[in-house]
Amino acid sequence: MNLCIDIGNSFIKLAVFNAEGVLLTSLRFSEVDVDCFASLINEYYVERAILSSVQTVDNDLIVLLRNSLDKVIELSSEINIPVRNSYKTPETLGNDRVAVVVAATVLFPQENVLIVDAGTCITYDFITENNEYLGGSILPGINMRFKSMAEFTAKLPLAKMEVLDSFVGNSTQSSLQTGVMQGVLHEIKGFKDQYQQQFGNIRLIVTGGDASYFESQLKNEIFAEPNLVLIGLNRILYFNTQ
Repeated sequence: MNLCIDIGNSFIKLAVFNAEGVLLTSLRFSEVDVDCFASLINEYYVERAILSSVQTVDNDLIVLLRNSLDKVIELSSEINIPVRNSYKTPETLGNDRVAVVVAATVLFPQENVLIVDAGTCITYDFITENNEYLGGSILPGINMRFKSMAEFTAKLPLAKMEVLDSFVGNSTQSSLQTGVMQGVLHEIKGFKDQYQQQFGNIRLIVTGGDASYFESQLKNEIFAEPNLVLIGLNRILYFNTQ
């Protein structure tokens, strides 16, 4: 059994996969709970783990993993991945971006795929049908956009994410909401059109904490997968242990 751990800016997500790559369970926490990790390892007879983190990792967790498992990988630019990476600065490339790109090749092999990860920031990552990762874009996330308008203006209030009936804001609050929410939708569609003009047909995958909003708004235009990072981590772990 494989344990995949994704420590992000806001949440800690983990999943257990069997030898066939089937997801058996997934959990999300706001902080590291070492006892929970220990219970999960014992319950599922975990043998290997991969850890991806954007922050300093709790040392107790590292000790637990290394003492309990046969193989532990901490994802970094030094770890081999099953795609051709054409990013010019791989040492600065976020682990979550690496993982979602690898996951795209698991779900849609030999297809052009644009992955949108809607979290604290919104990242766009593109991998070609020839398994070559080209890079993408990084933009402020939805909550970051709301906070920036409240912080850097004198009178605008702090709005929050809400699905409205109309794209026309008829108050300051709803104008902020439609500006951000509709703006991000048009942004996604614009990026998709731009990539399709150059590369032909592409698949659009959305993941991340705010993915459910885009899933409801774009419907048949996207494929939503909340565990995309974890699926990619599992593929990387398998690639480095077989």
